[in-house]
Amino acid sequence: MTPEIWITLAAANFAAYLAPGQNMALVGAATARSGLPGGLSAVGGILMAEFVWTAAALGLTLTAREIDGNVMLALQVSGGTYLVWSGWKVLNSPPSPEMAVLGASGGCFRNAFMGLWVGLANPLALVFFVSIFPGLVSAMAGETPLNLLAFCGTAVLVSSLAALAPYLVVSQVLVRAGQARRLNALSGGALLFVGLAAIAWTAAA
Repeated sequence: MTPEIWITLAAANFAAYLAPGQNMALVGAATARSGLPGGLSAVGGILMAEFVWTAAALGLTLTAREIDGNVMLALQVSGGTYLVWSGWKVLNSPPSPEMAVLGASGGCFRNAFMGLWVGLANPLALVFFVSIFPGLVSAMAGETPLNLLAFCGTAVLVSSLAALAPYLVVSQVLVRAGQARRLNALSGGALLFVGLAAIAWTAAA
């Protein structure tokens, strides 16, 4: 375990996060509905999902197992379906601009829970942790599982937070400018689009 491997893993995850997608959309929707506390809660839920993905990918790598192709397809379709449902729900629940500016504390747990599930349903995370992640950590197979989890987990979580932070800041600026409803509509539409795209891509594969 070297700093070079940590930086490589963090950079690869950061690059995967830079493309606008469902995580960005959820952060925007949560901020539009519950202000900065809601956005932070959604980010926290997404980071929990990233940790779960890291632990699962490490388990598969250390035991030299691969996900069955049919299981992979089922995960992609179910993840896309959940994103479509989430986007539809966001679009049909317009926020109150006043509550968004003040910060609705009651929705923080709900936003964190949704962040967890959207993070787990992330089709890009599935591809990254199943296809790219094992190659980055295979050279460290001799380390103990807990050391590997701490090493890889910090790289993934720090880079994920760094990639999500700009979206959180921009979302809060838009809410402060009175654009909560537009932000919510864009975020819900993005969730819906990403979910449909994931299902279509899986069907075409």
